[in-house]
Amino acid sequence: MFKVDYNQVSEFEEFKKGEYEVTVVGYEMTQAKTGSNMVVLTYEVRSDVEQPCKGQKINYDNFVVSDKSMWRFHALSKAVGVPEGTPFESYTEWAKTMQNKPLRVVVGLREQNGRNYPQVNGFKPSEVGKPQDMDVNISSDDVPF
Repeated sequence: MFKVDYNQVSEFEEFKKGEYEVTVVGYEMTQAKTGSNMVVLTYEVRSDVEQPCKGQKINYDNFVVSDKSMWRFHALSKAVGVPEGTPFESYTEWAKTMQNKPLRVVVGLREQNGRNYPQVNGFKPSEVGKPQDMDVNISSDDVPF
């Protein structure tokens, strides 16, 4: 099946408080303990930007649908450049719109079970913009149909 190769092991840097250039890479629609609807986003620290923790994920950024926490939806929307006044038919549509958007997150740390985990405390527009698109050259010989 496979042979163990320690050269394939890479050490992960621990997150520190600060700002990171990220891309939204996933979401889940769920419910908070209160019963309110919730969108849970996942970010990936951009590897195309010189910064710590490249390629690592920041998981479980909860957006609870309630009057007191709607500011987070608005703050993230502003940071990724959604035009003011843009209507969304559902929170799922909003989450899909956030996918692959670059932004800068302000990260703090939360302690859980003796370990520190990154926690997103704020949102800012990306300082480096969209990831550079790589030139893709595909010929008809590359396509199987």
